[in-house]
Amino acid sequence: MNRSESQLASEKLARLKADFGLNLLMDWGSQNPDGSGESEVGTWSMAELDKLHGALTLLSNFMGGAERFIENLGEVMVKRANIGTRGGEARIREVTFSTIHPLGAWAVVHEFAHVWDGNHGWGLSRRLEKYTGGFTSLFFASLKKFFGSADLNGKTRADEPGRRGRRPGCNARGYFYGDKPSGSDWNFNRVEDFAESVAMYIGWNGDNALTGHAHARLSRYLLANGETDPFFHVKDNWADYKKYFYPEVGDYTKTKRWKFVEGLARV
Repeated sequence: MNRSESQLASEKLARLKADFGLNLLMDWGSQNPDGSGESEVGTWSMAELDKLHGALTLLSNFMGGAERFIENLGEVMVKRANIGTRGGEARIREVTFSTIHPLGAWAVVHEFAHVWDGNHGWGLSRRLEKYTGGFTSLFFASLKKFFGSADLNGKTRADEPGRRGRRPGCNARGYFYGDKPSGSDWNFNRVEDFAESVAMYIGWNGDNALTGHAHARLSRYLLANGETDPFFHVKDNWADYKKYFYPEVGDYTKTKRWKFVEGLARV
């Protein structure tokens, strides 16, 4: 990164701070081992800073503007690190994005939705769970696994069609989701449900960076069992799962999750 680019990066940091209350850990380094040369950004590119700002603008606009965004989330520390296979992870007022996976708009909105939830004592995800008719119970989940009605390999997930734990309660947390989420797997719980529901709402009819991802999450259930989803490159028994996830006439606006998130936008 040359000096002009460094200046642009500094200006972008200032704008992210002003618009969204972000504090970015930039990992400034040097081009040469001896410390000489022009400074450069070690973990962020200008394109990624632009993508981060663009995705947060979508979330901010949904909330009603920058003031409401900062009110809902507070000041947030953002950094990048090697976090394994995950694209991102969030804690209260802290988000970490992977250094080995490309930064995507969906991941940005998803992780910041977690921060929003966490900044409200994780009460938003509990409200979503109740609104959609879901509940969490490891006891009832264990009964489902014991009687062989779980789509799992024994009591755990398997990386094969029909065994990834997509059905209600067939996951690590015993989360019995209500209504129809856009998808589920072994890691699904009410917290993940809330973050995905926010991203789905923003992307579904928005004609934005999340829209293709949002529609692909539902169109995969129109595939035949054993087909590979062309967007996510996953093979599963999609036709069998259609009744759990595919909404009326394929319209996500007819789901309870859409209505719940829409209600948050109006508050």
